[in-house]
Amino acid sequence: MKVIRGRNVNEIFQIATMCLRETPTIEMDSRNGPVLMFRDPLTSVYERPNERVLFDANRNCNPFFHFIEGLWMIAGRSDLRPLTMFAKQLAEYSDDGATLNGAYGYRWRHWFETFIPHRDGEAYEIDGVDQLEQAIQMLKTNPQDRRVVLGMWDPAQDLGSSSKDVPCNTQVFFKSIPTEEGYLLDMTVTNRSNDLIWGAYGANAVHFSMVHEYVAAMTGMKLGCYYQVSNNAHVYRNVWDPLLEKLPKGYSPDPYEIEDLEPLPLVDEPSTFYHEALDFFDWLLFEQELPVFTNKIFINTAVPMVNAWKLYKENKDKLAAVEVAFDIKSPDWRKACVEWIQRKM
Repeated sequence: MKVIRGRNVNEIFQIATMCLRETPTIEMDSRNGPVLMFRDPLTSVYERPNERVLFDANRNCNPFFHFIEGLWMIAGRSDLRPLTMFAKQLAEYSDDGATLNGAYGYRWRHWFETFIPHRDGEAYEIDGVDQLEQAIQMLKTNPQDRRVVLGMWDPAQDLGSSSKDVPCNTQVFFKSIPTEEGYLLDMTVTNRSNDLIWGAYGANAVHFSMVHEYVAAMTGMKLGCYYQVSNNAHVYRNVWDPLLEKLPKGYSPDPYEIEDLEPLPLVDEPSTFYHEALDFFDWLLFEQELPVFTNKIFINTAVPMVNAWKLYKENKDKLAAVEVAFDIKSPDWRKACVEWIQRKM
């Protein structure tokens, strides 16, 4: 088992790329082309998972997409449109052109339906288990419960499936650590196959840390460490080879540290967050009147982020998009969004 431990995704990304340069890897074929794979499973340990924004200009993460995807998961959605507004290439992974089969959030909130036999011999279906809500209630009842597990992999649906999108991350485990100040909530995510560039240190570092922070806030715990265990940790040659030439050798200073970027809380009012997430996507998709939000992340970060994106993508007005992006109150997301648009100018 290979372990990379760091303060946040910026530090871990740099350590991982140095390891890829220096550690022997195995070259293999895949459905999407040749990959370089670590021989052993890889565990990435994030000590401050809420410092979730990767600022590396060469990697050039799309912060608009990553942030919205995190909210989309907490809202329990599987519809494609909220994501293709920010990353249209995701449509390639849809089986029906409308949804994503492996959507983690939908599986947390609605999957694993129960079939009840009827008297006439037929079966009817009831809504799936809201695993996320049940996990929160279990932790509130017994913070040291060792059975708090979220499942994404469904063997009945996924094993042997020909779907374009089956879950790469398969389970989430929560563990609380007692301290004098209260409980710390750790989270471990297991992953069957992990593209380190686009997956682990791109999307996963954002959306799983958002779910981690959400559960911690909903249970009244402090945020602990986030562990991601990747059974097959790899990079695609067509992505890694050109990136390798651009990435600096050695360690670059962490913007969170040198610029004193303090992440704003994801959740201010736990009792309303889930429903406000649903309201946010209604506003995004159907151009409804802007809801009243009690959780500041929506009005202070999500809404100006969407407005900046629309100016950039729909109006092709990059200068105006940058100006609106400066209205984002979360300092890390503001920096990432402004710099991402500026790199397109």
